[in-house]
Amino acid sequence: MRILPALRLVSFVCASLTYAAAQTPAATQTPAGQAPAAVPDAPVPAQTKQLSPRPPQTPAEAAEALRISKLAIINGRPYDQPSTHDTLIDYYKDTYGLPALARTSARALYGEIHAIYFEDSSNAPWGTDFPGFMQRFGSAAGVTVIDGNVRLGMELLFHEDLRYLPCHGCRKRDKILNVLLAEVTARHDENGHRFFTLTPTIADFSGPIISHSIWYPNFDPMAGVIATRLVFATRMGQRIFQEFVWERRHHDPPFRKEPVTHQP
Repeated sequence: MRILPALRLVSFVCASLTYAAAQTPAATQTPAGQAPAAVPDAPVPAQTKQLSPRPPQTPAEAAEALRISKLAIINGRPYDQPSTHDTLIDYYKDTYGLPALARTSARALYGEIHAIYFEDSSNAPWGTDFPGFMQRFGSAAGVTVIDGNVRLGMELLFHEDLRYLPCHGCRKRDKILNVLLAEVTARHDENGHRFFTLTPTIADFSGPIISHSIWYPNFDPMAGVIATRLVFATRMGQRIFQEFVWERRHHDPPFRKEPVTHQP
């Protein structure tokens, strides 16, 4: 009697399987003589997004790139001969900007220390208090302005380029040589070739000599000649700072004229 329920259960399972097979869609059945379609085991991952190419250059950008590619390479960078406007901008920065303020402050502080500990007769009558320091600072600022104006006048008169160009990607020895040569050389023409000139030296001598001849207490031009050493020292210190500290350009690789291809 217990066999009858078991047979009924088996018959019900078989009927269910037969009904499920009959309900399979016809589109999933493979026709005779055709290989079954491949079914992926997992969803296809999304493709990696490719970087968009660089936008095409405008005619102005293409012309500028072509112009730069034809420039001479000076100290690892393209040399662009300065215009009168560029020369005036460099004059303003070198005479009234932060570099000029640093050089002026250094010379005034040196004069203060020298008057205190070494009894310098050239500026001792100004005293060693704050008014005395401000007199030294004003005198040093006057020297800076005179040097800058003489340098600008001779630069425009002789069509020289007295800008300081740091040596990018150079060795330390080449950087120091670039610092030393900048005081006795200038650049000229479109290729920026360097030649010896007395313009930087004359400009740096003019400020101390004129100031010691007009408003310094002892009115001694020879003291101005001796004081020129401070102008040379502060200017070279500024250039060394530009070479080895400012913007850390000594880590930059040399400039390459060929365009760099865009890597996706």
